[in-house]
Amino acid sequence: MAQNVTPAKALVVNGRTADGAVVQINGHSYVEVETLAQILGAAMRLESGRVVLTSTASDSSAKPEHVAPGLSKVFAKAGISQLAEMREWKGAISSALRSGVAGGTWLAPLLREHRVRAEASLGQASVAATTDSDRLALQLLNGEFTNLGQWDSNAQALILSLNAEQNLNPAAAQNDPLLAKISECGSFLNAMLVGGEFADSASCH
Repeated sequence: MAQNVTPAKALVVNGRTADGAVVQINGHSYVEVETLAQILGAAMRLESGRVVLTSTASDSSAKPEHVAPGLSKVFAKAGISQLAEMREWKGAISSALRSGVAGGTWLAPLLREHRVRAEASLGQASVAATTDSDRLALQLLNGEFTNLGQWDSNAQALILSLNAEQNLNPAAAQNDPLLAKISECGSFLNAMLVGGEFADSASCH
């Protein structure tokens, strides 16, 4: 039976070319195993009943290298804005404590307004988080927000209790361990966001 053989064609694998490596016979394409091994950078071994090709080139797709990118610029900007909102909230709480005035009907709405703005800004930072580092940093922002919310609640309860010694003594508020933790975390987060690289701090948890 006559065989329909077409001119040999070049074989291209991952940008590497072997001229004349592909032969078509009766509509089927054939490649010499040695040529295929050479262009793949593989070692060939003949065994009983089979030919074994073993790749000697590194397979980057099989074992991808994990790269931890820095903070994205969009997230860092959103995070810095969120920190500014929390500083405003923190300042309002400190002012209320220093005034020593019973909350009445004005204190809770005022502090609630600051909380809402800080929470909205935190939501914007969450949307902006696109890298692994962004998402890790977002957890720290959430920790700072949670701690500040707890200090807000504690401060309002303290003011409403009309404990004059606590309300009228600024040093009492400044010596609050929770406030110290919040302040430390705030400073840490600001430096981290400006620097653009994720780092962790126990003060933000």
